[in-house]
Amino acid sequence: MIALAARSSAEKISVLPEASEPLTYAASGVDLEADALRINDILAQVKRTHQGQPVVPLPGGFAGGINVLEMEEPIVACTDGVGTKTILHSLCGTFESAGRDVVANNINDLIVTGATPTAFLDYLAMSDLPEGAVVDVVRGVATACIEDGIALISGETAEMPDIYASGHFDLAGTALGVLRRGDRIDPAEIRAGDLVVSVSSGGLMTNGYSLARAALGIEGDGSEGENRQLLETRPIELSGESIGEALTRPHPSFWKQVDRLRRDEIRLKGMAHITGGGIAGNLGRIIPDHLSADIDPDTWAIPPIFRLVQERGSIQTEEMFRVFNMGLGFICIMSPEDFEDVALKETGFFQVGEIYRTDSSSRVNLKGLAN
Repeated sequence: MIALAARSSAEKISVLPEASEPLTYAASGVDLEADALRINDILAQVKRTHQGQPVVPLPGGFAGGINVLEMEEPIVACTDGVGTKTILHSLCGTFESAGRDVVANNINDLIVTGATPTAFLDYLAMSDLPEGAVVDVVRGVATACIEDGIALISGETAEMPDIYASGHFDLAGTALGVLRRGDRIDPAEIRAGDLVVSVSSGGLMTNGYSLARAALGIEGDGSEGENRQLLETRPIELSGESIGEALTRPHPSFWKQVDRLRRDEIRLKGMAHITGGGIAGNLGRIIPDHLSADIDPDTWAIPPIFRLVQERGSIQTEEMFRVFNMGLGFICIMSPEDFEDVALKETGFFQVGEIYRTDSSSRVNLKGLAN
């Protein structure tokens, strides 16, 4: 099979032994194709509520806007959770990081529309958690809100032992923002020759954890002692970091970087938060017809946790890119003349591809991979 092999500056694609039954996301309990069909049915129900309402259509697919009282600056909102990463946070005791995760995940979904985040609401549901864990979660939420300059204005904590197993919890939140005049992102402005730039994810962020846990042998209902022992191991591939540390790295918020680009008057034509569905699944939503984003995986360093997950689970490289962010956290599309702006380097953005005209229906082409 084709797999990811280590190198010092950027991860290259090389050959590993073929496994008899490569692990897939569907086999670990998450079927992306079935999810896509279900989402279409759900969207049909959602759109029924839009008739006669001042709903503002926005790019990205995760945030929605409503023009309350016909204001010139509509309110934008989005909701998301931390997913099964909460299992790792429980095992590792990193409850504060879970709070940071839920804020960042939502803020990043919100800002792809051009909106400025203003407020946050959280929802924590659980069985019994260790003493102080709930406060730690909320502390993480509050700290992340302060760092991004927003207010935590409401929330709910629900103890439901009949729903959640001992030590397990679910964490979700809603981000609110304002879409100021002139800030709205319009992917229709994307043209052939535009550049695709990105900033590093640093790890899995909050997506693909069901597959990662299956690949690494971390069972959600397995022995707590065995799971913790595995999470404390430090494989050579992780260069001194433990598996638990790599898997519970906080989901970064990219608001400050994006805000810096906007303050430097860099015209962002499209933005994508690379979550479930990987690079192609998220970037593809904003690419107009007859255009394609050509992405070169050799232009960035893929975090070693992805290589470890692939090797332990014998996962095909195409499946890895279909499920995980593979090192890209947030993508922006801009004109070539904006690429030399000093703000790009200071905020950690780097070029990963370019927009081309195409007759193909494929919106994203990952070089070296079957698309």
